[in-house]
Order: sequence, then structure tokens, then C-alpha cells
Amino acid sequence: MDSLPLEISLNIFSRLPFVSLIYCKRVSKYWRALLKHPHFPYLQKAFHDFQNNLCLILHCSSSCSPETPHDHIFIVNSCSHLSDPDEHWKDIIDINVPLQNHKFNSIVNCNGLLFLSYIESDNIMMHNKGCVYNILAAKLTNLPNSPTFFKEFKVAYGFGFHPRTKEYKVVRIVEQECVSYDFGRFELSLDQIIEVFTLGTYAWRTKRNNPFLLQMQPSEALVNGALHWLGQAKVSHSQLIISFNLENEGFYQIPSPNCRFDMLQSHLLLLGGCLSLTVHTDKNNIDIWLMKNYGIQGSWTKEFTINSGSLSLGSIRPLFLLSNGTVLIEYAKQSLFLYDTNKKMTKKINLGDFPYYFQAVPHVKPINSVRP
Repeated sequence: MDSLPLEISLNIFSRLPFVSLIYCKRVSKYWRALLKHPHFPYLQKAFHDFQNNLCLILHCSSSCSPETPHDHIFIVNSCSHLSDPDEHWKDIIDINVPLQNHKFNSIVNCNGLLFLSYIESDNIMMHNKGCVYNILAAKLTNLPNSPTFFKEFKVAYGFGFHPRTKEYKVVRIVEQECVSYDFGRFELSLDQIIEVFTLGTYAWRTKRNNPFLLQMQPSEALVNGALHWLGQAKVSHSQLIISFNLENEGFYQIPSPNCRFDMLQSHLLLLGGCLSLTVHTDKNNIDIWLMKNYGIQGSWTKEFTINSGSLSLGSIRPLFLLSNGTVLIEYAKQSLFLYDTNKKMTKKINLGDFPYYFQAVPHVKPINSVRP
């Protein structure tokens, strides 16, 4: 293979499953160098986007599994075999992130780069820290300290890639308590500061023109070069879908579907390449809405309804829409299910002897949905 032209070698490697690439980089220095070629990530992304391949990251927290002294991060190879729930899992690799003594608060996966957040103590204060780990290159990049010096009430993150600028950015939402004095009395309120870090630079930048309050959860919906959160307007307090454009770093309101949703019980994600919203109903079901044409309010469609049956509604978390029309679901951080949208049936996936509680992190791919 070393004698093949560079273009052919890169093309061959770009078609391999993600886990196979981790093995390949250990074969020789030349193969490792090929996987670090600047054109390789774009070839790999183009092929696997077309094939609709999915890799799944499993974050196993030591706080949920007392038998493990530290957090584990596993990567599961292409999940196409999950269409058969009785088949045992294959090709599961424990990613040895060189931060063994830390417990990760949130993990976001974009194009094989993992953003990891954790808390670090200096015996005086607790600090929210972040890093980015390149799985293929086994390279850890520590992010600089935030310029925010006041007490952080809550912190949430987003991480994504913009196809035009070719930049990866981390978005940090810092929520703080504010005390105001009005009409002879003190009032307590919440405010948010938005900070942005571009990989390859050296400092965070603060964005102060945010008219919204964002839900303090990691963003799992990267569409059209924008991260998405549920949130509300600061003035009207109406519940909204909000996007943050990773190119111009502006906030925008995205049209919502014609349904009522509770920000605390609903969830934004990617299903079938579309911005999607899960809505809990009064009938103990979950309605799944898909925005078929990004940015067009009339394109929202209630695609299907998940009947929770004997499962607890609040513990159901849809993850991914497989090519055969079934939905991969995480349940109670300890099980995976397949929901057949046609037969309205749920089947538990055989995890074999996988011993840990976990939170599943889909391999987020930057979907580009051009408006008509």
C-alpha cells in the first residue's frame, strides 16, 4: 500500500469505519502520517456523510459506576448492526483520554473531535475547564482559562464546525445570579454571558449582544453551521428555538413547529439530517418533529410518535434515526432500545457484558441544509 499514489491511499482510508482507523494508525509511521494529512478529514466526512454511517460515543461516569475509579469513554464502530437487537456489540474501544483523574460534565463529538468539560479545584475555588481530544491523532488540546472571574452559577457548552470557514468553535454559556434594587426591594434574576473560543487561537472572546436566555444544556444540534438550543426571550419569556451562527457569531430565532412544548421536557437533536424537536404529550408519548427545510416554518412535520409503554417517559432519549426507519433510544443511562416507527414496537439491544452506566453521544456531523 505504501507504493500507491497519495490520492488513492487517502481515498481507501477515508472509506474505513472510524474504529478501524484507530487500529490503522498503529501499523506504521507512514499510515499514521496519512491519517494526519490535511485533506483526509474532508474526504472521510464526505464519504461517511453520503453513507449515513454512525459512530456512537459512550461516556461512562465513575459517579454512576462505583466499581470504576475514573470516567471511561468508549467508541462503538458503525452502528448499522444495531438493526438486529439480538446481535452482540462489536469493535468497542476504550479511548484513553489522558485526563484519568477528572470527571467529565459534558462531552460533545464533532467529526471525531471530542470536546470535554470538567471541574478543577485549586483548594480555593472550583473552575470549569475544557479541552478538545482528537481521537485519531490521540492529541489533547487544553483550552485556556475563561476571562470570566465572577462566580459561575451554571455553565453549558456547544461545540461545532462551520464548513465555509473550516473552523471549530467552542461556545460557553455562563449563567450568573444578578441582584437588582427596584421600587424599594431587592430582586434576584438570571443573566448569561456567552464566550467563544476558536481552535487554533489563544483566547476566549465575550459576546454581549444575546437577547435570549438559553437552556443550560449542551447543544446536540449542529445544522447549517449553527448550534441550536431551546430558550426564551429575555423580555417576553416566550419559549423559542435559538441558533448561534458559528461564522458571524450571531444569535437568531428559528421558527418553531405548531405545537406546544415545555423547554424543560423537550429536546433538540438531529434525526435524519434534520433539526428535530422531541415533545412530551399528555398521553405519555413523545412526538418527534422534523424541520425538513431548514429555516422554513411550514416544513416542520410531526414525523412519528414514540409510545413509551412500560418505560418511564422522562428517561427516554432519542439519539439517531437509522436507515431502516428505526430510532435508536437511550434509556435511563443503562440501556439502548430500537423503536420501530412502523410497527410501534420497542426492542432492547443486547449489550453483552458491557458493565457500565453510560450517556450516549452520537457522532455529530455538520449537516448543511440549504434553503430552497
